[in-house]
Amino acid sequence: MNRLTRLGATGATLALLLPFAASPAQADDGPPPRVTQINQVSDDPMQHPNVLDPNAVNSWGLALSATSPIWVANNGTNTATLYPGGVNGAPVAKSPFVVAIPGGAPTGQVFNGTGQFVITGTTDAGATASGSAVFIFDSEEGDVTGWSPAVNRTHAFVGAHVEGAVYKGLALWTTPFGPLLLAANFGQGRVDVFDRTFTHLTLPNQFFNDPRLPMGYAPFNVMVDGDTVYVSYAKQVPGSEDEAHGPGLGIVDAYTDLGLTVHRIATHGTLNAPWGMTIAPASFGKFAGALLVGNFGDGQISAFRDGHFLGQVRAADGKKLAIDGLWDLKPGTASSGGVGTLWFSAGPDDESHGLVGQLIPATM
Repeated sequence: MNRLTRLGATGATLALLLPFAASPAQADDGPPPRVTQINQVSDDPMQHPNVLDPNAVNSWGLALSATSPIWVANNGTNTATLYPGGVNGAPVAKSPFVVAIPGGAPTGQVFNGTGQFVITGTTDAGATASGSAVFIFDSEEGDVTGWSPAVNRTHAFVGAHVEGAVYKGLALWTTPFGPLLLAANFGQGRVDVFDRTFTHLTLPNQFFNDPRLPMGYAPFNVMVDGDTVYVSYAKQVPGSEDEAHGPGLGIVDAYTDLGLTVHRIATHGTLNAPWGMTIAPASFGKFAGALLVGNFGDGQISAFRDGHFLGQVRAADGKKLAIDGLWDLKPGTASSGGVGTLWFSAGPDDESHGLVGQLIPATM
């Protein structure tokens, strides 16, 4: 029996809705931060991007290492694309390097630097090769796929498939039991867990279980910050793989104690099909260190600290920022986007187009 399974079977912590400290205490006085939105990449010239890319359709999950360019999972074209540059809003470049993702409809994406999660596939020369997946994706078709430069530079390969699963988000979780992948299975209403060999683990119901979750809500995305796992929930549409949109349709939980203790972060309120989650950079003023939650439903971004609502990110003109079809939020690095900035991805016009851009705080 897997050690994580044994823990759940013999030592489960009662799931409680407890006060939760998401970050060190910060002064929450002052106005919400204002940001400048820079549209870097789109397939649609009406977005006025710096780069036009026909592959950028319903751009969804974002990932990057400390030194890599931003990687974008494009749900509408079954590809991953890369864009070097963009430091502090400078124009990005379009890499000729495009990765084909099997299975279709990729959503979440993570960078994997553990050396685990080995995939096997066919090289350009037709040989069989294996290597650790450096970037890993999940999809609405129930696939978890990986890309390894040791196997093939233009193709990802399937590491796992779960029949009937509809994966909307993915996170890499470092635990005492080794690295684990967490996939938000919106279709079957659970968080699926995969070990370092891409084996789908069957865990007791105590894990990632919120007993007060309303009927009809399911995990929409998952994000890891240290020992804490954040899960956003959206309302399911009966008979559909899609989520319902509307004011208040969303919940966010934080799980600690290896997923056995639940803390409610936000219930309804400003949430509207919440998906993007990240910790705000220090440049975000009163929101610094707080949990930012982006809505797919209305494109707005809310901030929460210790389970308390702080406000919403504002555009440069002081109005609430709203990005049509907002998906991911990802902090930039010194080599990609710039420290203190946020990358974002979106599927505007009902996911028929894509957009990748940056949010630059006015304080920078």
